[in-house]
Amino acid sequence: MTGIAAVRAWPLDQFTATARSMGAGAGQILEASARVQNSVQLAPTWQGATRDAVVRRIAAQTATAKRLVRLLESTATAGGEAGTELTAMRARLLQLVDTATGAGFRVADDGGVTHPSPRRRTDAQYLGSRIGELLARLRQTDDLLAQKLMRLAGLLDGDGSLIPLPGGGTADPSTAITVLRKLSQDQRRTYWDSLSPGEIQALIDADPKTIGNLYGVPFADRITANRLSIQRALEAERAHLGTWRGNPRRVEELAALLRPVPGVDGRPTLRKLVAFDHRGYGRYIEQVGDLTPDASGVGVLVPGTGSNLANSDDQRRRALELARRSGVPILVYSDGRVPQTVLPESRSLRTTDPIKGTAMDGAPARVLGRRLAAFGQDLDAEVSAAAPGARTTYIGHSYGGSVVGTAEQYGLRADNVVFASSAGTGAGDGPWRDPNPDVRRYSMTAPGDPIHWAQRFGATVHGGDPDVAPGVQRLDTGFDSRGQLIQGKDGHSNYFDDPGSTAFGNLVAVLSGREPAPYVERAPDLPEAPESQARRMRDAGGEILGDLVKDAVRDGLRLPRAPGLPVP
Repeated sequence: MTGIAAVRAWPLDQFTATARSMGAGAGQILEASARVQNSVQLAPTWQGATRDAVVRRIAAQTATAKRLVRLLESTATAGGEAGTELTAMRARLLQLVDTATGAGFRVADDGGVTHPSPRRRTDAQYLGSRIGELLARLRQTDDLLAQKLMRLAGLLDGDGSLIPLPGGGTADPSTAITVLRKLSQDQRRTYWDSLSPGEIQALIDADPKTIGNLYGVPFADRITANRLSIQRALEAERAHLGTWRGNPRRVEELAALLRPVPGVDGRPTLRKLVAFDHRGYGRYIEQVGDLTPDASGVGVLVPGTGSNLANSDDQRRRALELARRSGVPILVYSDGRVPQTVLPESRSLRTTDPIKGTAMDGAPARVLGRRLAAFGQDLDAEVSAAAPGARTTYIGHSYGGSVVGTAEQYGLRADNVVFASSAGTGAGDGPWRDPNPDVRRYSMTAPGDPIHWAQRFGATVHGGDPDVAPGVQRLDTGFDSRGQLIQGKDGHSNYFDDPGSTAFGNLVAVLSGREPAPYVERAPDLPEAPESQARRMRDAGGEILGDLVKDAVRDGLRLPRAPGLPVP
C-alpha cells in the first residue's frame, strides 16, 4: 500500500512537461497528415485507379491520425489534471505531516500518529485521522487517475475493451456498432480502416450478424463475421433439435456452409460469405477466389428466379468454373429477396395483386438493384485497395439481368455488363447512369428461349429486350459441348453448367478481357405470330405478358419453377 514516503517521492513535476510534449506531438501529427493530403490535391492531373487507391489509403491513415491525435490530447489533458490535483493534495498532506512532526508527534508511514506524552493521545488521534483521511483520498485519486490513463493507453494499443467513436469519445462495442450503422458507406469504411485488429475483433464478437451484412465494412472482416454468425446460428438450431422448433434440414444447410469446399486451385478452402442471413429463403453474397494485386478483373454473378441460400451450392459451382477459366475471382450476389416462382401460385390468383413477389413483378428488382449499386461501391473500394485497375464485370442471369440493369439505372459503376438470358434491361425509371462512360454492355439469349417473351413484350415490367437495346452488343450462344445448337427452354440456363459451350466461353472471354464472339443467327428467337396477334402484343405490351406466358405453357414451352429458369 502506498505510504507517506512514497507519496513524498512522487515526481509529479513531470506530469506537466509530459502533457505539454504530448500536446505538441499531437499537433505535429495533424500537420504531417495535412501535408500528405495536400500533396495529392496539388496534383490535379493525376487521375486513375492508382490515384483512387492512394486517396482511399490516405483517408484511412488520416482517420487513424485523427484518432491518435484525439487520444494523445485526451491523455495529455488527463495527465495535466492528474498532476495538478495530486500536487495540491500531496501538498496538504505533507504540510500536515511536517507540522505534526515539528510539534513532537511521530507520524508512521501508514499515517498513524503517536506522542511520547500520554496527555497528547487525543491530539495524536485527531492528527492521525486527518492524515489518514488525506492519505486515503490521495490513494483513491491516484487509483482513479491511473485507471483513466490505463483506459486511454488501452485505446492507443487498440485492445478492444473500449472503441473510439468517429466523432470523438469512446464506447463499448455494442454502442459503437449503433453509431457505425448510422454512418454512410464511405464514412463507415474510413472509420473502420482506423480501427485496430483488437477493436475490429471486439465489434465482430459483439454482433457478427450486423457486421457481416454492413456495407462499408471490408470484405475480409465481413467474411470473418459471417463465419461466426453461421456458427452461432448452427448452435441455436442444434439446441432446438428434438423439439417442435427443430429443423434438421436447416441444421444440415448451416453445417454445410462451414465445411471446406474445392477452391479455384482445387485444394480445400473455407467458403467466403460477404453477406449471410438464413431467415426465410435466405440471402447471401459469396466470394469465389481471391482478389490479389495481380488479378486482371473481378466478376459478379447475379442469379435469377428461384435462387436462395438452400441452392447456393449450384451458383457456387458456376462461379467456381468461371473463376478457374477466366483467372478472376467471382462473387455470387443474392443479397435480397429474389422471386422464387415465375408465375403466381393458384391461391395467389384470388388476391388483389397476384403477381406480387413473382418474376413478373419488377419491385424486387428495384430493391435488389439499389442494394447491388451500393455493393458496387464496396467492390470498387476493394479493387482500389487490392488490385487497382482491375476490371469489374457484372453478369445478370434471367431475373438477375433485370437486377443488374436496374442497378445501372441507380448508378452502378462497371467496366462490363452481360445480360445473360436476361428478363430485361432494368425495372427502374430512366436510362442507365454511367459513372464509367466506357462501360461495355453485352447480351446473350439463345434462340427459342422462352425469356424472349419477357424481353419482347415485358418492357413495362423489366425494361425491354437487351438484345436490341442501343449500346448493347449481342453475343453468340452457339453450341453446347456436344456440338448441339443451344436453343429452346434448355438454352435458358444449361450453358452455365457447360464450360465447353460457346455461351460459357463468351462469358469467360468478357471476364478475362478478351474479345467475345458476336451473335450469329441460326434460328428464330420466337415462332412467328400472325400480324393480328403481333399488333395486339405491341398495343398491349406488358398487360398481356401473363397471357403470353400461359399460352407458351399451353403450347408446350413448359416453364419449370426451378432456380435460374425463364423469368418473365
